[in-house]
Amino acid sequence: METEKDKVNDTLGHRSRCKKRLLSEGAKSFSDTELLEMLLFYAVPRADTKPIAEALIEKFGSLNAVIRADLDELTSVPMLKDGARVLFSLLDELFARTGVCIGDKDLLEGEKLKEYLLDLYRERVNETVYALYFAADGEYIGKQVIFRGGISSAKFSLRAITEGIIRIGGKTVILAHNHPSGSLVPSSDDIISTKRIAAHLAANEIELLEHYIVGKDDVAGIMHPDI
Repeated sequence: METEKDKVNDTLGHRSRCKKRLLSEGAKSFSDTELLEMLLFYAVPRADTKPIAEALIEKFGSLNAVIRADLDELTSVPMLKDGARVLFSLLDELFARTGVCIGDKDLLEGEKLKEYLLDLYRERVNETVYALYFAADGEYIGKQVIFRGGISSAKFSLRAITEGIIRIGGKTVILAHNHPSGSLVPSSDDIISTKRIAAHLAANEIELLEHYIVGKDDVAGIMHPDI
């Protein structure tokens, strides 16, 4: 007969296997239910979170809807504990404050990208280079910090960008880096590096859409002056 200790050990073993799989295969290999199950590891300790994840997806219809569900609605899910409701509330607010819009197909239109970049860099005091990755249809599929410091052509790694977009499955890239001084005027290194990166990506059938400089209140493109 299975004891409570056996159940706990099974749960802990399953969680360990999930974490190892994520580290070896990456999060993109997980289904929505599996991702939600793992997220719940950090809010529902020492319990099987798979049934909770399945119940949430069934009730709300999608992972996005679960994350953004009203807390009163989440309360109606029998197995959901207070810790999970707090977690979802925090995630919803974090997404709102940081402009997270993975899956957005309109990010490249109008002022939306400008606002996103300003939000992305609002709290950054040191120069940081981001790569934003897009699918062939313009869907925003992810971002990563690829360098911290100046974008000197002598120091900047092209491999970080190429490996990132190949790993995530994108077709086009936007680069952005901030000027903590607030200046939107590109340096000679900015211009040289942009040309070098564009040529390298093109050789790998990847398009660099633009490289933006982000100031305190505005954004400017290096390849095209107007955003």
